[in-house]
Amino acid sequence: MISGSREPKATSKWRALAFVVVFVTSLGVFPAAAARAGGDNTARLSVTIDGQPLDGDVVLDLSAATQLVVGVENLGGSALEVDSVRLRGAVLGLTFFDYDTRVRTTVPARGEAAWTVDLDLRDLAGRASGLMPIRVEIRDGDLAVAGVRDGRARIHGSLLSTYGLFGLGLLMLAALLAAAAVLSLGRNPLPAPSSRRGLRFVPAGCVGGLFGVFALSALRLVTPSPPTDFAITLGTTLIVFGIGRQLPVARPRRADEKAAPTAPTASS
Repeated sequence: MISGSREPKATSKWRALAFVVVFVTSLGVFPAAAARAGGDNTARLSVTIDGQPLDGDVVLDLSAATQLVVGVENLGGSALEVDSVRLRGAVLGLTFFDYDTRVRTTVPARGEAAWTVDLDLRDLAGRASGLMPIRVEIRDGDLAVAGVRDGRARIHGSLLSTYGLFGLGLLMLAALLAAAAVLSLGRNPLPAPSSRRGLRFVPAGCVGGLFGVFALSALRLVTPSPPTDFAITLGTTLIVFGIGRQLPVARPRRADEKAAPTAPTASS
């Protein structure tokens, strides 16, 4: 009776942890999609970085000053005050680098303006590495975003950068969660149903999927994006869930299966 009462509590704990992990993942994925959908405004941007249009893969040169050329077309009926330009790189809703430059200019209604700024990206090698989505924003006098342009950049940074170390931390966390799930199977006196065993591995699968997003990005294979991030995380979670369901569990020996003590033989 005592062991049977502990099983629902353990199951509830793992289900709650699984829900928290999935919820935290959605916080990183869906706000990014919402931010992209909410990028419609009255300013249209054209951006080049070192002569490379932001529509394709942009290689960021970390050894010299980076020239950012921004053209703004004001589609609104009133003048647009531009306070600053920002270059930002974010994955799963986490910003790993941003560079701001003050410009302080006014774009007349139905008018256009363009300017060139130099960015010092020498410290970017310690912040990020691999393929990353980037965004160029212009902000008005109230520091509200008045226009955006999205792209992707190829960054030849260090794998020991903040970006790389964050991915390594996710790998270690996934390994710890998987080890805890395996150990929990041996601690329970009664074998759990296969679906319940698989559920215990869901947290490890979620974190492992997030690690996959960072690993593929750092290896310059896949650029993170909300659909890609969600697909990788969900796919990894389902695979790990299936593996957890198939893991064998040692069944406890019942009392009647234990070997009976050998009766002493009579001496002649």
